[in-house]
Amino acid sequence: MRIILVHGAWSRADCWDRVVTLLTGAGQDVEAVDLPGHGADPTPPEEVTLAHYADALCARLEIGEPAVLVGHSMGGMAISAATERMPERVRQLIYVAAFLPRDGDSLLSLKKLEPHTIGPAVRRGPVLGTTVLDPALAGDILFQDLPAQEQKAALALLGPQANAVQTDPIRLSAERFGRVPRDYILCRQDRTVTPDLQARMCAWSPCWRVEEIESGHFPQHSQPHLLADRILSLLG
Repeated sequence: MRIILVHGAWSRADCWDRVVTLLTGAGQDVEAVDLPGHGADPTPPEEVTLAHYADALCARLEIGEPAVLVGHSMGGMAISAATERMPERVRQLIYVAAFLPRDGDSLLSLKKLEPHTIGPAVRRGPVLGTTVLDPALAGDILFQDLPAQEQKAALALLGPQANAVQTDPIRLSAERFGRVPRDYILCRQDRTVTPDLQARMCAWSPCWRVEEIESGHFPQHSQPHLLADRILSLLG
């Protein structure tokens, strides 16, 4: 089955490396993508909007068989926006500690429900219209369940984040986004998108299945085998 893995804010495709290896080893056709302005993508981050994320995912969805989209954190906004545009090319949505929006939500409007999580670690970015994370504070919020050396390596994968992506409202419809089956993997030790907020979003936008795992915000790093197993168990 074709699976596209989508990273979250400040992140990049490399955060999925261990999960890609495990899913590929299980016989799946897996791709982890750098969204515009992240990782190896050359787009200046200050120019990026949520529409650019949707554009990039739709360009991949147009090629090959319909895909399962797996979104982590802010990646939930990106996969939702792409699905509204091309529901016929999306087999299934899987949210991992991710923002699961309703029509009219933005990432910021959802984050304001629990403002005192990653907020203290956010700093102005290198150019106007972006932010970065202070590693001295972000490590214990994002990666508290990693050993020190692994936490340092995970922090090194973080970069600038476009502000507009977090403030752009999303437009979703029952006829398009709502027709694609969706599942959720809830991370019980998450200090960034808290378990309470994850559960509230699942209640507002009900999923077919909600699986829980004991991990912080990045199970890709701390629990890659368990995360891969959960993704595989939800495919269908």
